[in-house]
Amino acid sequence: MGRKLQAKHISKKRNVGKETNKFHLQKRKELAVLIDKVLKLTSVFQTTGNTLKSWDHHLEIEAIVKEIINIENALYPKDAQIERKEKLDKYLIWLRDNGAQFEGVEISEFEGYDMGLKATKDFPEDSLILTVPGKLMLSEKDAIESELNTFINADPILMNMPNIALAMFLLLERNKSESFWKPYIDVLPEKYNTILYFTAEELVELKPSPVLESSLKLYRSITRQYAYFYNKIHAGNIPVLKSLRDVFTFDNYRWAASTVMTRQNNIQLAEGTTTAFIPLWDMCNHEQGKITTDFSKERDRSECYALRDFKAGEQIFIFYGARPNCDLFLHNGFVYPDNPSDSLSLALGISSGDPARETRLALLSKLGLARVTYFHLYSGDAPVSAELLAFIRIFNMNQEELSKWSSEGLPGDLVSSDSTSSEAVGADLEKRAYTYLLTRCKLIRASYKKDPEETTPDTPHRKNIKLLKQCEVQILDGAIKYLENVLEKLSAK
Repeated sequence: MGRKLQAKHISKKRNVGKETNKFHLQKRKELAVLIDKVLKLTSVFQTTGNTLKSWDHHLEIEAIVKEIINIENALYPKDAQIERKEKLDKYLIWLRDNGAQFEGVEISEFEGYDMGLKATKDFPEDSLILTVPGKLMLSEKDAIESELNTFINADPILMNMPNIALAMFLLLERNKSESFWKPYIDVLPEKYNTILYFTAEELVELKPSPVLESSLKLYRSITRQYAYFYNKIHAGNIPVLKSLRDVFTFDNYRWAASTVMTRQNNIQLAEGTTTAFIPLWDMCNHEQGKITTDFSKERDRSECYALRDFKAGEQIFIFYGARPNCDLFLHNGFVYPDNPSDSLSLALGISSGDPARETRLALLSKLGLARVTYFHLYSGDAPVSAELLAFIRIFNMNQEELSKWSSEGLPGDLVSSDSTSSEAVGADLEKRAYTYLLTRCKLIRASYKKDPEETTPDTPHRKNIKLLKQCEVQILDGAIKYLENVLEKLSAK
């Protein structure tokens, strides 16, 4: 009797195993179909400047991605995660054991920033805050020297795009219990505020910002990369691909891509430039100032100096560089108010129905602007970029003016806003050009309607969107005031 029960038990286990295998096989088949769909969708679309078409296309892609995530969650259920702060002790020991120096610095949580670095003693401006040895950095160089090397050399995208190779290497190392970088990888955020994590309901709130089009393009690009590499990983016979198969999911890839976008740095090594993560230092948040971090080749370490005086108890900031808010929003997941490097892009072009189109394009070509489709308004006292100024002048020329300027070798006066150049351009053309831009700015400004009363939770994503649009409105208001002053002076002459 006992033997019969045992046989039945073994038979039942076998049946469960068969059912599990059947389920996995079926789900993988479904997944393969969805991957092909998303690859076709993301490969055939051409950016047309038509935001409505881009949006409809995005909704198609997002619907398939949701199905992909659901299947992958069923195939690869995730273990319960331990909170980041509970892993900090091991991380700090790892840093110290491997030569990082950060006396007077501790990791802390700050309202509105998540984690950052706090000074536990005073740091005068330009004093050394922390150093991170090269061996602690997880880099493209490490990826090339790892088991991933064969795959990198076999794939043109990985060969030419170190940021993607770094994302792949990060996924591999994340899955290794004995990875040298495990203490670092364990304290990385589980999710990011990049647009790869935005819902369609959140993304649509970007309207009418030009960043909506850029966001859709970035999402489409990362989704295409995921589908492309999924097929490569599951079809290839390179040994390392077996290690990637169970960890290469959409959710994991967007995490790795977001980690790279928010944390990558270019470091000048003796043998050339490499893309790398710098542990500890990359927990510093951004503040306007000056670049105070450098890599010492002699000491083989990254050195971070105080960009200003920091008192004990204050958060330590670094300057990420002169970047507009659209870039910070897309690639870092935050917006910096009162950003002196902020700008707003305007989509402008010569109509195909313009009888003087070829002449205008030829003149733009002399200035290297024939293929430029986006021009910039800047924050501050001089909002009109040289390229935008040249475009509005050429766009508003009559036939006589076009003939005159086309005969010039290099019409440099068209890109300058000084009084001499303005006289050379002529008062009538200047009035037409600036009036055209003023009208355009007012129309764009009118499209930024006041946000309706809140009916949905104010998520970090929505807060960033609101702040981004507020900054764009400030740029437009500043540009409108500037253009009105210019026209007033021109009328007074």
